[in-house]
Amino acid sequence: MPPSDYIELRARCEAQLELTVCNGCSACYLRCADGVQATRAEWRALQDYIAAAPPAKRAEIDAVMAQDKTVDLGDEVTVSLCRYFDMDTRTCAVYPARPLVCRLLGHVEWLPCPIENVPRPLPTPLALELMRAYAREERKTFAEWEETCS
Repeated sequence: MPPSDYIELRARCEAQLELTVCNGCSACYLRCADGVQATRAEWRALQDYIAAAPPAKRAEIDAVMAQDKTVDLGDEVTVSLCRYFDMDTRTCAVYPARPLVCRLLGHVEWLPCPIENVPRPLPTPLALELMRAYAREERKTFAEWEETCS
């Protein structure tokens, strides 16, 4: 599938996501894990979003990135959350520019909404087609992109 087909497929899938149920909800926050991968285009879009943000928003993002992202799940099990996850508000500091995998949280059968609030997940055959196309894209973690692009 050529890159333009992937972009078209992604747009078609995103248009079907019922995102209004997510507004103000943070039930899936433990899935906002450190080490999520993004494509080069997603990394650039994220960096463009931050660069275009007003100074107050950029300062907010910097403060969020400075937070301790460790969550103690008990029994000596801890997880590290995404650098852009705000531990105080339990929201994403870069929500409009988040990568595809973050957009799919709660909206595909293999990443279901933990409170079953999404009325209709993306149809599985379409979601799988999207993920196959996404898998063909070069992906790296935010830290890897930062290292590569600096």
